[in-house]
Amino acid sequence: MKKFDVEYVNEMKAEFVAILSTVKREGITDLINWLEESDFYEAPASSKYHNAFPSGLLDHVINTYYNLKSLVYAKGLDKIIDEESIIICGLLHDLDKVDCYEKGFKNVKKYHDNGKKKDEGGKFDWVVEESYFKKDRDFYYGNHEANSVYLIRQYINLTKEEEMAIMHHHGGKGYDSMQINLTPIWDKTPLAILLHIADLMSTFVDESEDTCSKIQESMKEEVVDNE
Repeated sequence: MKKFDVEYVNEMKAEFVAILSTVKREGITDLINWLEESDFYEAPASSKYHNAFPSGLLDHVINTYYNLKSLVYAKGLDKIIDEESIIICGLLHDLDKVDCYEKGFKNVKKYHDNGKKKDEGGKFDWVVEESYFKKDRDFYYGNHEANSVYLIRQYINLTKEEEMAIMHHHGGKGYDSMQINLTPIWDKTPLAILLHIADLMSTFVDESEDTCSKIQESMKEEVVDNE
C-alpha cells in the first residue's frame, strides 16, 4: 500500500487548514476542530478506486480545490463564483468519507514468471496485502453526496449553488443523479459542472497511477534526448 511520508502529510494538513480557515462563516472553527478529532487527515479517498491509501482523501480534496479554482478562473467565472464557494466545494465535497473506512487484508494476484499458479493473465501467486474496507456505520442519511452536504451543514451554512454542486459532484455516476436530467442544473449552476469536472480531473489525472507512470516515462525520455 502506498504511503506518503509524515512530513508531506503534515504539509498538506497545514495547507488544508490554512485555506479552510479563510472562510468567514459562523461555525468554520468548529468544523475544523471536528475534522481534527476525526480520521479525516489519515483517511483514504476510496477503498480501491483512487488514492486508496493513508491520507489519500486529504490529497484528493486539495487536488480538487486547485483544479476547481483553475477552472473557475480559466473561464472567467470568478466574478460569479467566489473564493469561499471554491474552498468549501473543493475541500469538503467528500466529507462523507470521514470515519468511513477501516483497514484490513485481502488476497491479491501477483503476476510474475515464476508464479506457481496460472490463468489467462499468466503465471501468478496469491499474496496478502493491506487494504481498506467500508465500515458498517451507524450514520445513515442518504447517498454519499447527500451525506456530505448534511455533515457540512451541521457546522456552516451553504448557499444553494454550493449544495447543488456537492449534491451532484459525481454527475451521472451517482445513483440519484442517474434518475434525473442534470442538464438544467449544470446550465444554471456552473459551480456544479465545474466541481464535477474538477473531481474527475483529480481522480483520473492527478491521482491515476497509469497517468503518473506515463508522465515519469516521458520525463525520462526528455532527459535522454537532452543528453
